[in-house]
Amino acid sequence: MYNSSEIATKINQLLKEKKLSQKEMLEKCELSKNAISSMLSRGSMLRADNLARIADYLDCSIDYLMGRSSPTRNAYSLPYDLTQKYNSLPNDGKEEIAYMINYKYEQYQKKRKRLSSGSGTETDDGFHNMLA
Repeated sequence: MYNSSEIATKINQLLKEKKLSQKEMLEKCELSKNAISSMLSRGSMLRADNLARIADYLDCSIDYLMGRSSPTRNAYSLPYDLTQKYNSLPNDGKEEIAYMINYKYEQYQKKRKRLSSGSGTETDDGFHNMLA
């Protein structure tokens, strides 16, 4: 039903587009260094959980890798290692991270509002200054 070499080719295309290394992806996803080459040469198929790891790393859906949909990419997504760290936190740790993000977001919005109303001055690096 699904052609493993087409999936491997799509993975390699995404890696090239994103200027990422196959070796690094396989290491981060905790997969064998031969996983993709086995898909290409022997037609072996990765397990669903391993495809999910690759899809997360490449910021796309498993359906996209399998040729069932178009790519869905966020304007900005967290790097794979940060996502993994966040997901490994206990719930109270995740709540603390959410609190910190909301706090910084509110600070950013207030500073942005001050700058747009003319009560502040924006520099060449205004966006980064807003986040400070």
